[in-house]
Amino acid sequence: MKRFARTHRSVFVSVVFAAAAVLPAQDTRPRLAALKQLSLEQLTELEVSTVSRRVEPWWSAPAAIDVVTSNEIRWSAVQSLPDALRLAAGVHVAQSSARTWAISVRGFNVISANKISVTLDGRSLFTPFFSGVQWNAQDTMLEDIDRIEVARGPVGSLWGAYAVNGFIQILTKPAWDTQGYLASAGAGTDLPGFAAFRYGGKLNANTFYRVYAKYWQQDWTQDAAGNRPQGATDFFQTGFRADAFRGRDTTLTLQGDLYTNKGLPLDREQTKLSGGNVLGRWRRLLAHDAELTVEAYAERTKQYIPISFSEQRHTGSFSAKYQLRRDRHEIMLGLDALVSRDKIGGAAVVGLDPSERRFHNTGLFAHDTFTWTDTVKATLGAKLENNIFSGLEWSPTARLAWTPSPRTTGWLAVSRAVRSPVRLDVDLFTRVGALSIFEANEDVQSEKVISFEAGWRRQWGERVTSDVSLFHSDYHDIRSFEPMGSAPVPLTFKNSLTAASSGGELAIVYQPSPALLFKGNYRYLDLKFGRAPGSRDVGNAVSEGNDPKHLFTLSAHATLPAGFEFSSYIRHVSALPNPAVDAYTTADLTLLWNPTENLELSLSGRNLLQERHRELITTNSLNEWIGRSVRLKATWRF
Repeated sequence: MKRFARTHRSVFVSVVFAAAAVLPAQDTRPRLAALKQLSLEQLTELEVSTVSRRVEPWWSAPAAIDVVTSNEIRWSAVQSLPDALRLAAGVHVAQSSARTWAISVRGFNVISANKISVTLDGRSLFTPFFSGVQWNAQDTMLEDIDRIEVARGPVGSLWGAYAVNGFIQILTKPAWDTQGYLASAGAGTDLPGFAAFRYGGKLNANTFYRVYAKYWQQDWTQDAAGNRPQGATDFFQTGFRADAFRGRDTTLTLQGDLYTNKGLPLDREQTKLSGGNVLGRWRRLLAHDAELTVEAYAERTKQYIPISFSEQRHTGSFSAKYQLRRDRHEIMLGLDALVSRDKIGGAAVVGLDPSERRFHNTGLFAHDTFTWTDTVKATLGAKLENNIFSGLEWSPTARLAWTPSPRTTGWLAVSRAVRSPVRLDVDLFTRVGALSIFEANEDVQSEKVISFEAGWRRQWGERVTSDVSLFHSDYHDIRSFEPMGSAPVPLTFKNSLTAASSGGELAIVYQPSPALLFKGNYRYLDLKFGRAPGSRDVGNAVSEGNDPKHLFTLSAHATLPAGFEFSSYIRHVSALPNPAVDAYTTADLTLLWNPTENLELSLSGRNLLQERHRELITTNSLNEWIGRSVRLKATWRF
């Protein structure tokens, strides 16, 4: 089987590079001159599709939302998706080891964080194993990312269960925007080596495509003394995307990826990952201001942790969305369906029973945005979902947007969202011989939240914008660890925890000149857990969330003479309560130089303000430290 995996990977890579070698470059290839920063006016005109599942101006969207642009990713010189998410306002990203991340919005952050939903070009990165994201298996060509949209707050009325505290949508560029060749390579004190290659071409005047491959190595993070307890890791991924026009009213997209860390130069006794996916999308503009979009994907993933855990998963998904504009109404109707079949292997002590399951989730959603007056729009919507473990769930929302002028937007929202049970909640067991320590059960219910939000956006003159959002959320039926009977063990999952969160987020953009841009973001979060009457919870919510009260980021970018650009990124995260982690402040600096139209060199320093710091403590014995590092990268576009 291992020989087969190596063979099919080698064939795929050979095809990728052979195609790049024989196909001519296109006249539409991008140049570095096209990658300069947007003006403040252009930034406010960015379009998003996360809040209403249709394209709309970010500025007037009735929700707390931030957009990380492709320029910001380039300026920061990040090398992974989790690192790129640090650039978004209100997102708490905590790294505990070289390949282990915890990412959350508005609280409940742990390694297995399960209160946000994430998609990449429409493909859900959610796993029905623990209802979160396995970030160590998620990657893409960062140069191909068009934008990352982050909606803070519940958006389950459109995106379904698990979009409890937020939704992250990662969108790559269409193939017609990535024509020509791109090659990049580099190394650093924490990245022994990395390289990527992409070629974009076209089959005819209306059909465009790209193929890519990337490989990188990463040193393990450090212990308190600065030693690396494990050796370096590496990862390989390759894929393609094709986009086509059919007439003036139809577009088609087909894309896919393959990835692995098996059979590579640094392959060793570590978590082994491999997988592949293919996605297709058909969009048709209909008569009378209507549009129909149909999308489907299939995915296969495998992971193996020596001695303790293995997972094989096959997933299929289908969605359809119909949009209609009539008079003052913008109506959206849709269907989402996902089926996932798994086979879980465990150690003799910990496992899932049964070891194989078929998980399904089917949902219908409907939204109506009504233009009340020239300055006021109201949205009512809901999604009904049927889950294999908890049955029928509903997630409604009501939103109001007031835009008294093109430079001002105020909004209000009240929403309900759920996190439905998954495999871990109903099938987990821990047994030592004849003694049962933990036994999950199928009586566990969905976790629920009702959230109240308000926001205000304002452009002050030609140089400054501000975006303020406030929120209060009440959570019920949060997962707890409780004795099944009068004895201390076995324990089981129940829904006996409650929580309440209140807070606010502030984002300010200041552009004193076309060559200079500043962005500042601040988030305050007050999150308190409680117990329902009669609860005997023994976990004290440690496994449900460990969050800082304060998050602060300040970034700056300057376009300098002679093809130079400079960017800085300062980040402050206050202390985590349990397990306790000290507050830290750190800075990343990047110097970019474009000596020619096609060549870009970058030198970046990361985590520069201290020798090392800790971001998260897990139950793993390797609670590790993030060290200072320097990276050098060269990128050619031609």
